[in-house]
Amino acid sequence: MLGRRPLLAGLLLPVAERDPACGPVERAHPMAWRNPRFGLGMTYPSSFRLDPDSIPASGDTTRFATADGQATAVVTAFRNGLRQSLPDLFAEARRDVTENSGGVITYQQSRENWFVLSGYMAGRIFYRRSLLTAGAAVIGTLWIEFPGACGPASSRRWP
Repeated sequence: MLGRRPLLAGLLLPVAERDPACGPVERAHPMAWRNPRFGLGMTYPSSFRLDPDSIPASGDTTRFATADGQATAVVTAFRNGLRQSLPDLFAEARRDVTENSGGVITYQQSRENWFVLSGYMAGRIFYRRSLLTAGAAVIGTLWIEFPGACGPASSRRWP
């Protein structure tokens, strides 16, 4: 955790074997980011850069990308105005990936206040982690995408 606030995710992309066509792996040093409005935070590798133009006035969304733009991470946080439960959010996320986007989920996990989905969509590997914080009043989501060939060798069950 950063301070005493919920941690959205640890390091975004593990280093593993990669396709040589993807280029060299930059030695990444952990960086920290925090959403001041909702108190969500995470660490991310220095190979990702924060896009300051992606942050709206509300501060609800932040986008990160590698220098080549091949891997992206988007963090969102917003009030849970509909008071959705975690099982409802989990089911909605699964439907969005499989029915709305034609993706395939290869890994899923759910705990008391968070869930993870990962798999393949449009030729890319995706990873989604969502959590409920502040008594289920806030929904935080991390969405990461990267080319399938450039991801970790163990991507079928990552992380």
